[in-house]
This record gives sequence, C-alpha cells and structure tokens, in this order.
Amino acid sequence: MDAVDILGYVEEPAKKVPILYDVDVAVAGSGTASTIAAVAAGRYGASTVLIDRFGQPGGNIGPGMWCGGSLHLALASGADPDDDALINRSGMGGIPEEFHRRIIHSRPKADQISEEVEKELEEKHLNVAGYRAGTGGPGLPGYFVDAQVCSHVALEMLEEAGVELLLSAYAGDPIVEDGAVKGLFAETKSGRVAIRAKVVIDGTGQAELAMRAGAPVKKNRSPNLGLWYTLGGVDWERYQKFVENHQEASEEDLDWSRRHLAASETEADPFPNMRHMLPHLRRAWEAGEFEFRRKIGRGSIHISLKNIGHNMAGGRTGTAGEFDFSEAKIVSLMEREHREQCYKFARFLHRHIPGFEDSFLMLSSPFLGARGGRYIDAEYPISNDDLHAERRFDDVVYIYDDGRVHKNCDVPYRALIPKEIDGLIATGRSAMPYGPNFRVRCNMFLNGQAAGVAAALCARNGVQPRHLDVKELQKILVHELHCPLAEEERLAQLGLLEERR
Repeated sequence: MDAVDILGYVEEPAKKVPILYDVDVAVAGSGTASTIAAVAAGRYGASTVLIDRFGQPGGNIGPGMWCGGSLHLALASGADPDDDALINRSGMGGIPEEFHRRIIHSRPKADQISEEVEKELEEKHLNVAGYRAGTGGPGLPGYFVDAQVCSHVALEMLEEAGVELLLSAYAGDPIVEDGAVKGLFAETKSGRVAIRAKVVIDGTGQAELAMRAGAPVKKNRSPNLGLWYTLGGVDWERYQKFVENHQEASEEDLDWSRRHLAASETEADPFPNMRHMLPHLRRAWEAGEFEFRRKIGRGSIHISLKNIGHNMAGGRTGTAGEFDFSEAKIVSLMEREHREQCYKFARFLHRHIPGFEDSFLMLSSPFLGARGGRYIDAEYPISNDDLHAERRFDDVVYIYDDGRVHKNCDVPYRALIPKEIDGLIATGRSAMPYGPNFRVRCNMFLNGQAAGVAAALCARNGVQPRHLDVKELQKILVHELHCPLAEEERLAQLGLLEERR
C-alpha cells in the first residue's frame, strides 16, 4: 500500500483463532488455474481445501462470465488444430482436457451432438469451432451458458476429488512459521478461522498470499482490466442496417475521433473507432453525457460491443495506460468506473442508436478481471525473452505456445516457486507475468495442473516445494496425465520417454 495513503497504524490484539481445517493442501482462489490445481491435488491423494470469495468457482470463466475470449487460443486465432503447435496436435491432456470435454457434454443441447461431431471432437482434442468452451455450443449464447456450465463442472470435479470447499470466504494472511507458510487465515461469515496446511497454493490472481508472507513480488503497471456486461431487448438486425448505412463519417468527426479516441486497433483497445456512431458519440461527449474513451488518472477506459443473439448484445470494458491494480483504492476506483462505463454506454445506446430503443442493461460480471498485475518474483522469473529465444528448461512442466508470434518456450517448475519463502506454490496470474500471454486459459489449466500435482507430492513426501524431485512430477504429467510437456525428442533427452502407463 502506498505510504501516501497511510493515515497511521493500529495494533491488532493477539487472539486465538479456531482451526477449521487441517489439510495437506490449501488452495486460495478458485480461478482458471487454481480450480484445476485443487482437483489435481485431490486426485493425487492430498486432503485439500479450496477457499474463494464467491459462491461460484471458476473465476473469469465462471462468475466472471468469460469476459471475452475462449478456452483455447489456437481456435480463437483461427489456427488449424493439426498445425505444428504441440498443444494443438496433442491436446491439453489430463484434467484440463477432461474439464473441456465435460463442459461440452454438460450443455443444454449436448444430446444433439451427432456421432460425426463426436468423432471430430475426439480426433481434434475438442478443438472444433462452435463447440469449444466459451461458445455455449451451436445456437446458444456462449458466455452465459458456459459460465454456468463451467462452474457446474468445476463443482462436480472438485467434489469427486474430495476437495473441501470454503466459499463466500476471503483468504487472509498466511500463517508463517520459521520462514515457511504453514496455512492461512480466512475471513468467513463465522468470523476469522485458521486453515493448517502442509502446502499452500496461491491462486489469488495477484500473488496476495506471497506478498503477505513477505516474498518478493513484481508488478505490471499496465494491466488490461475488463468487465463483461450484457444488454437485453436488442434488435441487432435493425442495428446492422444502421451500421451499413452509416459507414462514412465527416472529416470533422474523424478529426475529432483522432484527438479523443484511439487511432488504431490494439489488444488494449479492441474497439476504438466506430464510424457509424461518431456523430452521436461526439455530441454525447461534448454534452457531457458519455465519453466513449474515459480518461482515468494516467490511463483510460473504453468499451466494446458485439452480438450475443437471443435479442442480447454485450461486450467488455478495457483499459489502456498505467494503473497499479494491486492497490486497494485503485481497485475500488476501477470497479466503480468500469461499471459506470457500462451503465452510461447502455444509456447512450438506448437514447441514440437504432436497434437499442428497447434495450436495457441486463447484467455485468461481479468483479473486474485483469490481465496482469502483481505476481511472484519466482526462482526463475519467466519472461518475453524466454519466448522469443524459445528457451528450454530441464524442469519444464508444460510448453507455452503463443499463436500470434508462432514461437514457444518451456515453462519451468521454478516459475511457480516464490523466492525467500517455503511452503508456497503460485499458480495462474500469481505466477505469470503479463506480456506475452503466459496467462491464456489453456496454459493456465496446464499451470494449475502442475501446481496441484506438485503440492500433493510435496505433502506426501514431506518436502518443501523448492526441493521437490521434479522428475517425479514430470513423469506423472507425461505418463499419467499426457500433458503436452515436450516433443518426443526432448522427452528422450529428459529421460522421460519410458513406456506410457
């Protein structure tokens, strides 16, 4: 917390805190990676408890309603599932692929999947356009359907793995003894409770446990924040006719847009220049009614719009610029401003844009998602340089592919281990920097699987995470979970090409 925000200090009185759980593995957070981590730990014999602030697991693919995107980057970028990327040829394997399969077969129209499509799904490791997680399946509003299905499947798999759930609870300070994390406190409806654990997994998305434990952390000060929203009562066909008839904009409006809106499309600003709306956007801006791109501090907020179907439209907010999303006041400010952007955009559309005359803001996701933020200073801090150099590591736990630059690199086990503290493994965004996209969902599933199995092995063998025999972990990932860890030649070099079990 910035010193400028500190008004002083109070001393918290010492008190006894009841122990609610005493387990092998405690997982803080139930996001994309940490949910899989908890399932993996449970399946590999560890008594496990999962703590999350919501009553619905899944993070940005559950209560976050996907906030755009997909499960598999290859499909999202239009890549051929048979191309030379290992994850596309072999699939995600293990728990992530099972999760994906169960999502597809738990949808409302799953009984309508033909034998031909079933065969294609298996041949292409579920990478079939229109069926991948995030689409909802043919004829259904994707994010709505799959957000609920993902949480349902997650709950099923967690229960089957014997994972205890502590939902609607906040992970608090870690319990640190002799330089090692031995559990954590949680704030619940019953008050503060303690959870004892041999290994703790930080899946908070902001390396909150690592930071509170005193481990060194890093910050990305240009995170792309986003909030999913949905409008009901939309006549998209009428809107499309309006778009088609208003493709040209006056030079005066274009000049205004160049001064006030983004000049080109970027990842941080995916929907910058809507020519068909420019006259309306300009008038609303100048009247103080709505700013399509709102300046906040050293950055700005924008918003996108797409057809969802079923008389619904929606999109996500986004940011460009510098924000410290690990600071409490900034988090609160951005939550408020992004929600206001959704409301004001919905009101603008309703008042001025054909097709939205009967529209209304139906819902928005309950939390602000982030690409980037605070993450651990790991034993090996993986970086953009590793991707571009296509580096290989003997402690690899999965391969990272970035379809946009057509390069890949190993993600080493050390990237999950924070410096200067024992008893803790980081997973998901708590472990991975933003840029390149180390946090894409298919890779986060693999990240969580490795973290969960590693935690279970550490608890079973009585070793600290940094001292784990990585070969034992790799053998499980390759031979039992069929994880895309490396190509055959590389597996042979690592001594991992024994006969598959």
